[in-house]
Amino acid sequence: MTIKKTLFAALTLTALSSGMPAQAALQLRAGGTMIYDTATNLTWLADAGLGGLRSQAEAAQWADALSFGGVDDWRLPTVAPVNGLALQLDYTEDGSTDIGLNNAGPNTELGYLYHVSLGNTAAGLAQTGDFAGLADPANAIGPVFWTGTASEPGWGLAFFMGMGLQDQLANDTLGQAWAVRVGDVAAVPEPASLALMLAGLAAAAGVTRRRTR
Repeated sequence: MTIKKTLFAALTLTALSSGMPAQAALQLRAGGTMIYDTATNLTWLADAGLGGLRSQAEAAQWADALSFGGVDDWRLPTVAPVNGLALQLDYTEDGSTDIGLNNAGPNTELGYLYHVSLGNTAAGLAQTGDFAGLADPANAIGPVFWTGTASEPGWGLAFFMGMGLQDQLANDTLGQAWAVRVGDVAAVPEPASLALMLAGLAAAAGVTRRRTR
């Protein structure tokens, strides 16, 4: 199904409710500039609009090159096949394929955040938590966020945040770049602390060498 047909179907259907309450604890980090999801062990930029509009390749390059909050292992969110084997690109409304509504499993990082961590349904974006840049009051579709996952040649998977739709986009389309990383930044030593730790380790190593001579 083409993106136009998919969007038409999603906009005209009777909205399905997944009935899932928010379960994850979304915790502010780094003065509120990042948000850590304890359920998925992912840290998101709190400002989802920071990366701007880019093609999929440009979005991936931006995220990969990003150094923010003392860490530099950022990337685009990803989608793994819901069946564990290969992407299923037929449109469904029950999350049984990788295209459509109610994609809420942990295999889709944006879908899980939308449905489970934030507690939204296919009725549309109602909960944004402490994130900025998830809603677009002028557009019911909302911002369209790139994933780092390719689908078919020349196409990639993206997430339509305003309606909770996961679909394909031509990979030269301008979509929003949003960075995520694995792990809690609260566990990452700050540069000064890291320098002190390394100095301590070096001193300890020196003492050990002297004792063994």
